[in-house]
Amino acid sequence: MMLEQKISRRVFIGATAFMVSAPLFSTVLNDKNNLLVVENHGQFFNAQELTLLTDIAELMIPKTQTPGATDAHVIPVLDGLMLTWAGNETKQQYRSIIRQIEQIAKNTYAENYIQLAHQQRYKLLEQLDITAFENQQTELSKSYRHLKEMVFHVYYTSEEANPDYVLIPGTYKGDISKQTLEKILAGGTI
Repeated sequence: MMLEQKISRRVFIGATAFMVSAPLFSTVLNDKNNLLVVENHGQFFNAQELTLLTDIAELMIPKTQTPGATDAHVIPVLDGLMLTWAGNETKQQYRSIIRQIEQIAKNTYAENYIQLAHQQRYKLLEQLDITAFENQQTELSKSYRHLKEMVFHVYYTSEEANPDYVLIPGTYKGDISKQTLEKILAGGTI
């Protein structure tokens, strides 16, 4: 599937808004292991890292009767956030969790993550999730939980997942007169 368009989205993290502009990734489905393979590099992550992250996000939030993480463009937005929001420590944390997941795949199944069957990838992530929440003190646990938090945050603030979500209702009126303010407070529109 070839996508050339870009998405733009405002993402609130804490009390700060970050404008994210990210290209949608060209992908192809590997029928052998039911893996959506990203064909091009992102703005921060390379294609292999994006493939792993896209799969993890989709395993966390699969498409059902509602859009999945891929439909909501979670990983392209996360990739864009690495340029606008993430500091060096956060960037290293995301790269570290990718390497750790790859190492877990090699240790558990003697293969790279992207070569694993869908059920093996699901089982690996399921076990990682259990471990990360049982023992919250390890770096692996902290990195994984941070990744999961961001995947869900980006997903739930997306228009695809929540078309009625409004980050800031209304519009910004920077310099208004007292008369206009009184009209607004009285329930009128301007």
